[in-house]
Amino acid sequence: MDKSWMGTDRHTKPYIDGVATFLDYAVRNLKISMNMDPLDSKIKIKIPCPCINCVNHISLHVSEVDHHLFRYGIDQNYTKWIKHGEKEDQPRNVLFKENYSMNTTYVDESTSFTIGIPTDAEDTVEMIEATEETFIGDHVKFQKLIEDVEKPLYKGCPNFTKLSAVVQLLNLKSKYGVSDKCFTETLVLIKKMLPEGNEMLSSTYEAKKEMKAMGSGYTKIHACINDCILYRNEYKDVKVCPTCGKSRQKVDEKEKIIYENIPAKVLWYFPIIPRMKRLFQSKIIEQNLKWHANDRTHDDVLRHPADTPVWAAIDKRYPEFANDPINLRLGILANGVDVNRGNRNHSVWPIFLFDVGVETYDASSKEMFTLRAVVLWTINDYPALGTLCGCPYSGYKGCVVCGEQTHCIRLPKSKKQSYVGHRRYLPYKHPFRSQRNAFNGEQEFTTAPEPLSGEEIFDNVKYVINKWGKRS
Repeated sequence: MDKSWMGTDRHTKPYIDGVATFLDYAVRNLKISMNMDPLDSKIKIKIPCPCINCVNHISLHVSEVDHHLFRYGIDQNYTKWIKHGEKEDQPRNVLFKENYSMNTTYVDESTSFTIGIPTDAEDTVEMIEATEETFIGDHVKFQKLIEDVEKPLYKGCPNFTKLSAVVQLLNLKSKYGVSDKCFTETLVLIKKMLPEGNEMLSSTYEAKKEMKAMGSGYTKIHACINDCILYRNEYKDVKVCPTCGKSRQKVDEKEKIIYENIPAKVLWYFPIIPRMKRLFQSKIIEQNLKWHANDRTHDDVLRHPADTPVWAAIDKRYPEFANDPINLRLGILANGVDVNRGNRNHSVWPIFLFDVGVETYDASSKEMFTLRAVVLWTINDYPALGTLCGCPYSGYKGCVVCGEQTHCIRLPKSKKQSYVGHRRYLPYKHPFRSQRNAFNGEQEFTTAPEPLSGEEIFDNVKYVINKWGKRS
């Protein structure tokens, strides 16, 4: 179906005719999916509105959708009309392949308004064999993985292999938050329903163990009880922390007992690199990762991180990185996650162990390439922002922007600090600047402080000697 009208002016004939064709298409598909007569014009229905304000989150009557599309315009990124009956690419696997064309005017009665789960399983064997040379881990398990990706789920099964079935079921488990216990019982039930001698796994443990061979595991790293060091690299065989002198092993202070086989603290590190590499094992995901370079609309409208000045600054500063759209740009949640509902025994924090590019298999080109990534943003609360900036975030100089020019007063009644001086950021002739009684009894005509540049921040901290660990 021609969708070129979406980018035309809303007053032109192509746009007017395109909206009419789109609405007929959407209404017909929805009626078919609801077993209604598609030719019955008396039935009033609501459809998701794809205008730039509603972006398919709100369902409206057809007349209202028509009004929105002319008033606000259609979302330019909505190029595949999956919310209005257009089918996505069919899931594929090793033993089953179906040709499917998107060039249809209307869809048939089997139209689904849901999103399927892509597997790209037919390319899995080739992908695994291509990455065998760079595989780090147990090669016996790796060979078993190759066998599982070729092995039918049961004798004569046309649609699934042992591995592709496990992958899709784990996708559903993750998508809908299914508990491990429920997932195990579901696997047992499916195994009983399938023909005798089937290869279906029978527990969540077995399914996760299968995925671990694909690079979904974790690494346990011993840590100092006071967070001074990780016992890795040059500290791998050290028994006592060189910073605080605490034992690497758990110590019973009352009984004066050292438990030799129990570490005082353990970091469960979930490596991000294998997960990044796995993104490129699916052709669909790999194409989405390149969307910012190949399919994004360039019209100076901020819709995506690629439209921001930060993205452009990286492109300008690192042209070699920018020239390859397959490189990743990350946003990091930096203030941690409490996974224990108040229990402080465990916490989740982002930790990066740096490397200079990694060899990765690209399912589209069927070649190896060097994957690189850059951190563009951090998402954090104010204390985490202060930690990341290396700045104080409390006390009389507790503003990470104003720094030494922070205006702070002590409130005698509550005995707390209050940060004032916000009028400095108002336009110079703003009436609030000259008011006294409404504020602190003084007029404010000073200018706002300029945030420090990266070079200035570096000059301020380059002689600071950092000491890791907790302070007593």
